[in-house]
Amino acid sequence: MLESVQCAGGSPSDVSEDKKRIVKNLYLSNIAEEFVAMQVDLEIPVVINILKELDVYRGKIDYEDD
Repeated sequence: MLESVQCAGGSPSDVSEDKKRIVKNLYLSNIAEEFVAMQVDLEIPVVINILKELDVYRGKIDYEDD
């Protein structure tokens, strides 16, 4: 039996709740959005949208000294 495979991209509503949980857990473990996206085979903007939907997105940190 063929299983549905989530390909890279899509929108947060197309992502399973399990995958959203994994995204959240990786991100809260201080894994950068780019690496989270690679681990779960999603585009970076989709990962960021999931994190915003889950109200955990911190945004990019600017380390530049002014």
